Amino acid sequence: MDIFAGKWKLNILWLIYKNDGIGFNQLKRKAAGITNIMLVRSLETLATEKLISKKVFGSQAPVRSEYHLTDKAKGLIPIMKELNEWGKNNLI
Repeated sequence: MDIFAGKWKLNILWLIYKNDGIGFNQLKRKAAGITNIMLVRSLETLATEKLISKKVFGSQAPVRSEYHLTDKAKGLIPIMKELNEWGKNNLI
């Protein structure tokens, strides 16, 4: 469960789920308040845990990256939907 510790990882997974193929800058804009360093660290952790994959386009700057959920992470979607629904009903 340490993999989900912190403020951002579940949020990032949700954003990638809702915006398949999202790039770094788009993630940064949608995850309001996250720093570049925290976004990089969170993405690295999620990739290490095989919850996301990163596809890089180009070999010279500027390169473009896209993030996708892995099959492992897709198994979490029903749980994340339930958490989202619970939050709407109980925290708003």
